[in-house]
Amino acid sequence: MNWGEAIAVFSAFGVWRTTGSERAGAVLARALASPDETNRTAAGILLARAGARALPLLRENLKRGVGVPMTLRLLGEIGGDESAALVEPYRDDPDPQIAAAARAFVRR
Repeated sequence: MNWGEAIAVFSAFGVWRTTGSERAGAVLARALASPDETNRTAAGILLARAGARALPLLRENLKRGVGVPMTLRLLGEIGGDESAALVEPYRDDPDPQIAAAARAFVRR
């Protein structure tokens, strides 16, 4: 586990939830692409707990191509029409991980 990154993830979550800081939210969303599985998962759990409030961060991840498989999984956890619209274009993605994450959303 990368402790420095873990501290950054949890700190960013606290700041983002408290203040709505875009910068803190971006740190949290970028962690979905972390090479450290523990930190990637922690960021995912925290964003999933935020529910629809996390949608702008996840939308930006997709726009930038950051942590796309994990981002799609989170959109599946959050659910709703907006999440479905964001996931739909990825159902037939050439990357098998991305396509599988998008299809899992549709099965829900």
